Amino acid sequence: MSTPLSALIVGAGSIGGLIDDPNSKNIASHAHAYSISNETELRAICEPNELNAFAFMERWGDVEHFVTLEDIGEGPYDIVSVASITAEHFNHLSRLLHRDDCSMILCEKPVVSTKEELSTLTTLIHNSKKKIIINLIRRYNSAFIDLAEQVHRGVYGKNLGFQGVCTKGLLHNGSHLLGVLSHLLGPLHTIRTFNASLCHGDVCGEFGISLEHGVGTVSVLSPCEYSLFEATLWFEHAVLKILDGGEIIEIYSKIPSPLYKGYFVLERRKTIHTNLSQYALNSLEFLLHRSSEECREILNEHLLIHERIFQAMEKVY
Repeated sequence: MSTPLSALIVGAGSIGGLIDDPNSKNIASHAHAYSISNETELRAICEPNELNAFAFMERWGDVEHFVTLEDIGEGPYDIVSVASITAEHFNHLSRLLHRDDCSMILCEKPVVSTKEELSTLTTLIHNSKKKIIINLIRRYNSAFIDLAEQVHRGVYGKNLGFQGVCTKGLLHNGSHLLGVLSHLLGPLHTIRTFNASLCHGDVCGEFGISLEHGVGTVSVLSPCEYSLFEATLWFEHAVLKILDGGEIIEIYSKIPSPLYKGYFVLERRKTIHTNLSQYALNSLEFLLHRSSEECREILNEHLLIHERIFQAMEKVY
């Protein structure tokens, strides 16, 4: 057996390791994914909050603890998860991109906080040979990958439109929804804003979305007490519904109307349970096993989504 890759988590809070534990059915944290994988060994965390660091090691075992990236020596660390607060992503990613080790980086979304940070970071990434992905989790789920392949092969015909709805802001949760739409319908071209407003440093409202192979709308609801993420995509030969945050995909196709001769109605023909609750492991395995070229192509797709979102946010500001 080959030597496991040495892993570092930058940001040992919720998504870093405190959102689940070793006995959880879900694999939601980076720590859980690294502990499950036979190909990686978690060696260190970088976490300024002592309480978070203590809680992390109580849950996942003793590892080296650094307060800042500047405290970390030569390593080497083969793979790094960036799970710090978004405001620190640019600083952390910039430093990691300049390190000689950490040939693979898995970064939580949003990748950065501002358009200016994105512009500088994109240049740094293009000058780097590191293998990097942004954790828009549904992009690395096998059920969504299979569905995208069917759409691209024309199984469902031409897209006629779509409608999506989510909570938690266009940048923070809308980026996930736009990631799914881009995966299915091609690169994101434009985001038009309608009745949009600021909400906790993000934007909410109605947005017209144009992609390479489809046009539709996305509604980002004002802050509320529950989470919501779903979409309906209409095609010539079928309708696809993404429900329960992406845990379920329903496929509807036409059948003759039982009431009106010569008319057709929709009937649910297939329900896919995506096993999305394993998303941290899915993302890790995708990064480990897919080619650098494929990861770079997806990274560019997701950087474009961030660019378009920041352009839309500018109009609201």
